Amino acid sequence: MSEQTLITLEDLSVSFDGAPAVKNISLTVSAGQVLALVGESGSGKSVTARSLLGLSGGQVSASELTICGRDARNLADSDWQKIRGNTISMILQDALMALDPLRPVGREIGDGLKEHSSLSKAQRVQRVHEVLASVNMPDPELRARQRSTELSGGMRQRALIAQALAGNPQVVIADEATTALDSQLTALVLAQLRALKEQGRGVLMISHDLAQVAHLADEIAVMRHGEIVESGPTAQVLNHPKHEYTRQLLQAVPSGVPRFAPLSITGAPRPSVPERQTPTGPLALSATNLSKSFGKHVAVEQVSFDLPQGKTLGLVGESGSGKTTTARMVLGLQKPDSGTVNLLGERFAPLHEPQRKQLRVHMGAIYQNPLGSFDPRYSVGQLLTDALSRGKSKRAAEYRVRVAELLEQVELSPGLLERNPRELSGGQRQRLAIARALAPKPSVLVLDEPVSALDVSIQATILDLLDQIQLETGTSYLFISHDLSVIEHMSDHVAVMHQGRIIEQGATASIFGSPQEQYTKKLLAAMPRLR
Repeated sequence: MSEQTLITLEDLSVSFDGAPAVKNISLTVSAGQVLALVGESGSGKSVTARSLLGLSGGQVSASELTICGRDARNLADSDWQKIRGNTISMILQDALMALDPLRPVGREIGDGLKEHSSLSKAQRVQRVHEVLASVNMPDPELRARQRSTELSGGMRQRALIAQALAGNPQVVIADEATTALDSQLTALVLAQLRALKEQGRGVLMISHDLAQVAHLADEIAVMRHGEIVESGPTAQVLNHPKHEYTRQLLQAVPSGVPRFAPLSITGAPRPSVPERQTPTGPLALSATNLSKSFGKHVAVEQVSFDLPQGKTLGLVGESGSGKTTTARMVLGLQKPDSGTVNLLGERFAPLHEPQRKQLRVHMGAIYQNPLGSFDPRYSVGQLLTDALSRGKSKRAAEYRVRVAELLEQVELSPGLLERNPRELSGGQRQRLAIARALAPKPSVLVLDEPVSALDVSIQATILDLLDQIQLETGTSYLFISHDLSVIEHMSDHVAVMHQGRIIEQGATASIFGSPQEQYTKKLLAAMPRLR
């Protein structure tokens, strides 16, 4: 690795209206090095990164802030504009939001070159094609003419990386560039970041995923509450953590952790897996030959699976494999073209809603974005009361005892009853979503990416909570996720979807230990592991 230092920060502090967000942190990034900045949301990672681009929006001070040999402490906006893109650039988290849906991606990349280079129009077009090809974009000339909405998730992420590389910067910041991507897209992005390192660029990788960091970073700096609490070579920090917060982050990674063993720190050693009685009676849920097409596109084809009572079936596959369409048919939100769903031994789909009204209470759902599923007019108490009364009442006093029980079950304070969900943290909102789903005491919960947008430590507490609820109530889970480490930890059985079909299913240990299908092997090979 080159010894050339590209970024030097000494005593960086950033505040907003007097409130400190980053407090006296110091770090360096060298050529050919990946420095990972890890920590939860609100720890100061992104504020630190944006300070390196002159975009923090706060009051910045530092005893040294050097970018590729240039003192950046008192740069004018016009000087920052010359540095951004050419010297230092950023790969953002959400490609669909970061790219303009009204313009072809080639023009969006080219506009940055127009601002920062003296290339002619023809030369800019050629450079756009070159940089798209460099990130393995298939048919770059065609993709340059397409808008972001016409590209797949992987192609959009490639376009974002190409945009960051167009000006040939020496330093690239990757700010949660793999969040919510499936394992194969994640592997693609990590490979691109590794290529940048091998080209001799400096990479500042911002992530809460220590499994990914372990495979890419040379050094790690752990941030909490605006401060770096621990730093050092990757192997040292991951294998011999010194700070309690670092140990908490490491324990929260679900990869390789046995079923029902807690992920959040409890102060006690991990217990052995509890024994559960074998359920008797009909299956909690059974899908038989479900199929669904949209026009000429076959989204789901001949999908069948069984979910026993008190168990969890993990449904995995890359984006577009048909997982969510399957979930919507199971929930009765989308009518299958063919096939059936039985709930507790009785037909549930494809009946009309009035015919399955009595069964509806036994089925619940938890989604990736809980705020999007809440009525914005309702308080916490009104949401739970609405669920308990099945839409007949919003007066919490009538259901005070049961509402209190639900809040206690998901470990939320009664003081939140009058709050609007917009005022809650991400973890609190997901707990509220779980409480609402549990209100009618369902036998089956369909969980569609319930933790993909959460930090690893908050994710750990939610997964532990779901385990606890299942052990206490015997609720069955259909758990849908692109995160294989979560599926491995949470599932008794796994079904693997590819191009609308279930290609392999079986016990979790069997699928993860001895996969039979080539596609499953490919998915597992792309899965970053910490343990």
